[in-house]
Amino acid sequence: MKMIAIDMDGTLLDDERKVTVENVKAIKEAQKRGIEVVIATGRDDKEARIPLDEAKLTCPVISVNGAEVQSADGKVLDVYSLDNETVKKASEILHRHEVYFELYTNKGAFTDDYEKGIETVIDVLLSSGSTDSLDHMREIAEERYETGAVSHIENYQALFDDPTISFYKLLAFTKDDQKRTKAKHELEEMDHLAISSSASDNLEITHCEAQKGRAVKRYAAGLDIPMEEVMVIGDNGNDLSMFKVAGHAVAMGNAIEEVKSLAQEVTDTNDNSGVAKAIYNILS
Repeated sequence: MKMIAIDMDGTLLDDERKVTVENVKAIKEAQKRGIEVVIATGRDDKEARIPLDEAKLTCPVISVNGAEVQSADGKVLDVYSLDNETVKKASEILHRHEVYFELYTNKGAFTDDYEKGIETVIDVLLSSGSTDSLDHMREIAEERYETGAVSHIENYQALFDDPTISFYKLLAFTKDDQKRTKAKHELEEMDHLAISSSASDNLEITHCEAQKGRAVKRYAAGLDIPMEEVMVIGDNGNDLSMFKVAGHAVAMGNAIEEVKSLAQEVTDTNDNSGVAKAIYNILS
């Protein structure tokens, strides 16, 4: 393998949203041996680099499911944004079905409901099997605001009115399956959209070219690396497009069954440094 693309939440990061020491060591060893290690995440670049910087890892980042690609030193290499009218129409659909959503842009991620943003992160942590106390989960959720990973804004109209804003993704959440399904069906009727998920109760809405699989394929092609020599590691629905194009797909032990069914290998869980174990398997 000449390239490894790694998802973040539920994969590279443990349930504390940190990169484990074992994962750091394995990635650095792969890099030392000349393997290109790329992060492929639904997070925007800013939020993605927070745990990477803490772990002293330097990697290119495919962010917002492929809407933006940045080199290891932060140079923007590729962008696929959504036009204002498409975002407005998608927003109207989500509002009509009472589905909370955040907007991801070239200037960061935004929410128009501070408390709902907190509740959503807690719900995601609970659904991923976290056994932390609710107080600790709230601290993790509030950290998104404190670090600037997500900003609170009174009304999304201010973003639509700003000509310097480019829209990358709508990240929608609801525990109501019926509302989420109805909204998804309407969104799927729109042109040039890709609809995926990174948790059981969310929708990730991006440009049709902003999918992890397509972004990984473009990035590998730029380095003249055939997809047969690319390994991908992931756990959820927005990783499926990578699994369909990679030469070797590794599912986390905590991955959803659909991801595991497409994998050539199932490693340990994110809390047990499954990424490191998968990397050492190909290095040995």
